[in-house]
Amino acid sequence: MVDQAQEYAKWYVARKTEYDTVPWYLRSDQIKQVKDVVENLSDDDLKRYFHHYYQQLAGAYDDSIEQPNPDPVPAGAAMNEYREHKLDVYLTEDGSTVDATSGVHVMYYADINDDRIIRSDDPYPDRKPDTRLEHVVIDINRDQFREFLIYHLRCQIRDSYLARGEEPPEEYRVLGPGTDHMMVRCMNRDSVPDYHNYNASIKGYRAEDTFNAGVFGQILGLF
Repeated sequence: MVDQAQEYAKWYVARKTEYDTVPWYLRSDQIKQVKDVVENLSDDDLKRYFHHYYQQLAGAYDDSIEQPNPDPVPAGAAMNEYREHKLDVYLTEDGSTVDATSGVHVMYYADINDDRIIRSDDPYPDRKPDTRLEHVVIDINRDQFREFLIYHLRCQIRDSYLARGEEPPEEYRVLGPGTDHMMVRCMNRDSVPDYHNYNASIKGYRAEDTFNAGVFGQILGLF
């Protein structure tokens, strides 16, 4: 409850004043803008901005797909094989389309509660992204990828509400991996349901799509 109160206070101050107190993962309105943009991107633009992320996620399962950023973690630096792949997404100033995306950043655990990120290229290193895709490798086909992104973003919107202590609108009461910030809270707090788990039983929530091939093997590597 204290975490939720702190997150809500940051969000409230940002909405009511000129102070930018909110990290990207609390801005449900911005994440929704990204979702709406992804839904309407042309196939060419989807490939232009997100294909390297698809290659990173799916390439672990398909030898014909070359990962743009093979595991950059030095041998012996990580406590396990868990890797989370992150992609910063920046919209244009008017929010109408994608301005740029980063290279694929890789997060790993050097020790318990010691997560580290090896950053890739970023066109705006000093700017908050409108969202940051955060996912482990996953076995999906190219024609599923837009649908996967939209579902992942819906889970992120869900998490932005939950982190602030609010119930998300009906459209976002879905199960599956969203933000790393909220997933860690779900996994470490007995009082927080497993919203990130497609197979969880949470009243009012459902898994509409289960892009879960490969997901839980990676998550189990945390323990």
